[in-house]
Amino acid sequence: MKTKKSSSTRPSSPSLPTDRQREVLEFLFSYLQQRGRTPTGPEIARHFGFSDASSSYQHLQLLARKGYLEITRSGSRTPLGVRLTDLARNLLGVTYPLFGSVPAGPLEDVVTQSDRGVSSVEDLIPELRSGDYFLTVDGDSMIEAGLDAGNLVVIRPATQARNGDICAVWVEGSGNTLKRVQYDGEMVELQPANPHYQPQAYPLDMVRIQGVLIASLAVKYPTRKKAVTCRA
Repeated sequence: MKTKKSSSTRPSSPSLPTDRQREVLEFLFSYLQQRGRTPTGPEIARHFGFSDASSSYQHLQLLARKGYLEITRSGSRTPLGVRLTDLARNLLGVTYPLFGSVPAGPLEDVVTQSDRGVSSVEDLIPELRSGDYFLTVDGDSMIEAGLDAGNLVVIRPATQARNGDICAVWVEGSGNTLKRVQYDGEMVELQPANPHYQPQAYPLDMVRIQGVLIASLAVKYPTRKKAVTCRA
């Protein structure tokens, strides 16, 4: 049976949730983070002390009408599927992870942690999706593509890279890099955007595309820790 989405539509100017509805949203997000799924109606009712699950479903339906949730049901005997929308994540201050930096210079194998995140960027990048992540450019080999050191780039994983796409790439034995990819039979060429660097070609089985660049932001800020480096 095909999945049916709720008939509620997101308003152009969303209404703020009530205090109780915000508490429900916060519980949904916390439960999702801890257990990898959203709670059922009875679980919501037990958490808030509702007399029965119908009160839970009323809150969910109201939140869906306001644009904070998307609700699906695949059949009359299956539980509701509940997904928090970007509107809800913005309200709760959920951040997109900043995994680290990606050098656009010579190859080097340095991987460190970053404790920073990025939030409230949907107005700048309307096409941002759940699962996208940020890297900081480190180096100058992509400057003619407008990617200067310190820029934030948005990477979309699990996307098929096409010839000419700029991608975050892992090269076996070398590390990470940010380069334009060009496929040629059983080889892939990683092309810089700086005449001081030469393209490098590798067998396909040595290269893993970690994601395709979909946007960049010319933002610079001090970091407390050096972030993940990818090779160029």
